[in-house]
Amino acid sequence: MKPENKNLVINYPSAKYSWLKSGGKISHLYKIYRQNDLIDLFDESNTREKSYLVIGNLSNTLIKDEGFNGIAVKLTGDFTNVQIKKEYMLVGAAVLDSYLSRFCCQNAISGYEFLYTIPGSIGGNIFMNAGCYNQEIKDKLISVIFFDIEHKKIIEKNINELNFDYRQGFQKKNTIILYGKFKITHGNKKLIKDKMHEYENVRNQTQPQKVNCCGSIFKNPINHSAWKLIKSSIDDSFYEGPIKLSKIHSNFFENDPNISANSIDLFITKIQNKVKDKHKILLEKELRIVD
Repeated sequence: MKPENKNLVINYPSAKYSWLKSGGKISHLYKIYRQNDLIDLFDESNTREKSYLVIGNLSNTLIKDEGFNGIAVKLTGDFTNVQIKKEYMLVGAAVLDSYLSRFCCQNAISGYEFLYTIPGSIGGNIFMNAGCYNQEIKDKLISVIFFDIEHKKIIEKNINELNFDYRQGFQKKNTIILYGKFKITHGNKKLIKDKMHEYENVRNQTQPQKVNCCGSIFKNPINHSAWKLIKSSIDDSFYEGPIKLSKIHSNFFENDPNISANSIDLFITKIQNKVKDKHKILLEKELRIVD
């Protein structure tokens, strides 16, 4: 792309915006305000040849110290809006989960209270089928609207055509999630607000607050809780130091800012090895680490 492109940020400092306050620089980050921006971006032959990465709220992504030498796409503008249609909500991928939950409460739409405590964006949520309190985004999703990079087309797929599973959402290669269409169920505004506050209270009591944290580090293996496996496999040293686990919840970090991303990655590997040695289970990362 031409250097005068106003949508382009060179050497984007991911650590400044990451929830872990850690991470290397992104060589070329493009802010996408509307669909035509994507078409223009991927019209460039030198762009198509480079590796690409979509980033959202950086709540669940860590860029390694060497940085990402490629094209990063960050949706904004049109993709930060929520529109109520007759039979569904059209939600941009850049809309924050907590914002959508509050929006639904204001409009007496029930079923989205659980999103109030999730730190990411709707695009990331759809990507990994995020959820909590026995609810997942797939339960509310009607369809996914995405950009096909290879064919430079906007495509819509119904949830019935997609193979969503636990922490496995829409991860089709060479695509960028743009919008989700969501179900509308009307409810009582007070009851909706009460449930949001109930979930918030549970989170505050069971998860670390006001610390550098990315949410859960590992997925829960089948029939197991990751935090229990971790807690029973490690010693007290894992709860001390600049990179440490939370004493409130062993599947969460509480690291100091400006810590090496590579050191965090090594710390994660140490935890995996401890759990594998003790329980013969390899924990799968929920945190996305980018080389």
